Amino acid sequence: MRAAVNVGKMLLIESGVENLRHAAFFLVLLALPGSVMAQIEFLTVKEIFEAINFLAAHPASPVNPSSVSPFGPELSETRMPETFADLATSILHCYHHTARYQLADVVQTPWDREGQYGGDNSALIRIRYFGVVSDKLYEMTVGLVSRQEQIRTAVLNDNAPMVWNANCQLENWTTLSP
Repeated sequence: MRAAVNVGKMLLIESGVENLRHAAFFLVLLALPGSVMAQIEFLTVKEIFEAINFLAAHPASPVNPSSVSPFGPELSETRMPETFADLATSILHCYHHTARYQLADVVQTPWDREGQYGGDNSALIRIRYFGVVSDKLYEMTVGLVSRQEQIRTAVLNDNAPMVWNANCQLENWTTLSP
């Protein structure tokens, strides 16, 4: 009898721990939208577009440039792919909080619809990502526009079955602190 009570207590404790895990996961998901901007706040608009322009000119740039040459490129150039990946990941997580970033590339710079948004600089970015539930590969195309120290994005298309977050902070002009 005592063993059955102990087993019952263990099951109750395990289910409580599992519920706590679910609650913690849910709280993390709620915290994600606010943290998206924290990921790119350390960048300036100039740094963002330096990375975009570098990758547009060098589409095959490796993430680890030391693998190409022991002398490697200048230090500022070695960060360009990482900076762009950070930017693309932040944009992705603003629209799809739980998606897993796979890869991004610059489709067009300047973006031919830049004038529609009143920007000074722009790029069209393709972001490939995995759905967290389906683990399928999806793709979204996002226009990125800047003016002074502000950026904003616009989703042109997204082939995921889940609707992207229309309340993404980047849908509006967002100031980046240098």
